[in-house]
Amino acid sequence: MTEWQKQCAEDKNQRQGDINKFGDNNMIVAALIATVSFAAGFTLPGGYDGNAGPKQGMAVLVRKAAFKAFVISNAMAVICSTSALFVFLIGSFYKKQTKILTRYAIGFFLMIISLVAMMIAFITGTYAVLATTPGLGLAIAICVIGGSFLVIDYIFLHKLFR
Repeated sequence: MTEWQKQCAEDKNQRQGDINKFGDNNMIVAALIATVSFAAGFTLPGGYDGNAGPKQGMAVLVRKAAFKAFVISNAMAVICSTSALFVFLIGSFYKKQTKILTRYAIGFFLMIISLVAMMIAFITGTYAVLATTPGLGLAIAICVIGGSFLVIDYIFLHKLFR
């Protein structure tokens, strides 16, 4: 085997190792998003009604629009992050590099959606809890600060896919 062939084999092994590391790191991130979003679905903003009666055990803020937006965006975060986790896992079983990269690209896209949905869930959940008259200013501040995350994401993704 010539020196050039050895170098090509080493480069291929290095690329494969980098691809595997990318998949492993993203699986960890997707699992963390899924875990946090799943937990947020059970510890609802505003809590549950503990008073005896027909509404006992129901979510206190169930009629607020912000709470409904929280529930929907949190469900999207859970679904997209677990789907990303599944796609990364399936991709790790392939041998062909193009198939692995295709699966990892799909998983990365799902993970980006889950990150955005998780941030929207945070913003809407916080707003639902704080949107009373004394806490309205704080609720608006949280929306602006949380919205900056979405703007930053847009700027970086726009540059990445341009």
